[in-house]
Amino acid sequence: MSSLIGKTTIIMDAKHRLSIPAKLRNTFPKNQRDLLYITRGIEKCLTGYSKSEWQKFQTVLNKLKIDETTKRKIKRQFIGRAAEVYFDMQGRILLPDDLINFAELQNCTEVVVLGTSTTIEIWNPQLFDESGAATEDDIQKTFKEVSLG
Repeated sequence: MSSLIGKTTIIMDAKHRLSIPAKLRNTFPKNQRDLLYITRGIEKCLTGYSKSEWQKFQTVLNKLKIDETTKRKIKRQFIGRAAEVYFDMQGRILLPDDLINFAELQNCTEVVVLGTSTTIEIWNPQLFDESGAATEDDIQKTFKEVSLG
C-alpha cells in the first residue's frame, strides 16, 4: 500500500456523510477500496483503516504488554467502538453518531481529513488547529533526540 498523505478540508452534510478524497481511497489496495474501518482516534478525532491495516492494528492491540484488565478496556474503546463503513457511488461514507459525538463533529459542516501514512484521520477543524498548536515544541524535542538517517 502506498502512503496516505496530505491534508484537505471537505464538506460533511447534515446526515454526517463525507466524501473521502479519491487520492486517499486509491491508495488502499485495489480489493479494499469499498470499505473503511473507522474508530475513535487516540486524540479527539476519528481514525480510518483499510482492511489490511485494521487487521494489523487489532494484532498490535492483542499483543500489548500490559495487564489484561487495561488491555480489555483499550480494546473496548478502539475495537468495540469501531464501524465498517462502505463507500457509496460518490465515494462518501456515513459516520456513526457515537463516533461523531466522540470527535465533536456534531455541528461541523466541514471536516479536516488527513492521510497519516497508513491511516486516515477525520478532525473537527477547530480541534485540529488546537491540537497542532502544542505540537511544534514536541516536534523540535523529538528531532533533537532521534536520527532519521
